[in-house]
Amino acid sequence: MFQDNFLAKIINLKKTNKPFAVATVIDIQGSASARQGDKAIYDLNGKRVQGYVGGGCIENRVGKVVIDSIKYNSVRFLDVNLDSDDMELGIPCGGSMTLFIEPQMISPTILLRGIGRVVEVMLDFAKLLNFKVIIQTQKDEINKFEKADKIILDPLDLEEIDEKIDYFVLATHHRDDHKQALKAISSGIKYVAIIASQKKAGLIKNYLKKNNVSRVLMKNLFTPAGIDINAKNAEEIALSIISQIVKIENNKIKGK
Repeated sequence: MFQDNFLAKIINLKKTNKPFAVATVIDIQGSASARQGDKAIYDLNGKRVQGYVGGGCIENRVGKVVIDSIKYNSVRFLDVNLDSDDMELGIPCGGSMTLFIEPQMISPTILLRGIGRVVEVMLDFAKLLNFKVIIQTQKDEINKFEKADKIILDPLDLEEIDEKIDYFVLATHHRDDHKQALKAISSGIKYVAIIASQKKAGLIKNYLKKNNVSRVLMKNLFTPAGIDINAKNAEEIALSIISQIVKIENNKIKGK
């Protein structure tokens, strides 16, 4: 029952798309209040949400390490001495324990606009790589995007989307692509990619410049979209774009 509830909590936390961490007792020497294999879920502020890995003093220590683990998106090992004679530490249990702390980071969100094979393959790649995907498409295309986290059928209005959009790909030609690109860049989306001909790309760039988009913000416009792999078909185009997104995401995690 505990295991089921614990996993259910993790699933619910992942749906909120907020970072958290799981702490696991992996080794115990001597006397301790927890057992090997005990687990606890901690939120991004280092507060225990569910589970048990020891008393209050252990919880506080784990919480501090959790904050660091989430900040740097890196696992941590915590060794705790339970054999202290200092009562101020509050843990004179007579043993020691080691905990493994694993951060569970949020999934970056990609907004895909359009229909067609490129969008379908991008969705497959993105879900395989643990991205959250929102798709704006037309009603008769819904059955092709069952893996999407959310589908928008109404006209696209970025201001009405509750989720934080990290990557925006305009994959099918729409008459308002230039206006959507301007809204996206002005709202702070760091990656706005447009699959377009050189002529259309040039028209969109000119529109952005006429609307006073700075050179700094213009760097967030990616057209032609994707890494140059001399793509020949829809699958390769999708691969080039998702590869570019992954490269940006990995560099962001590394602080570049």
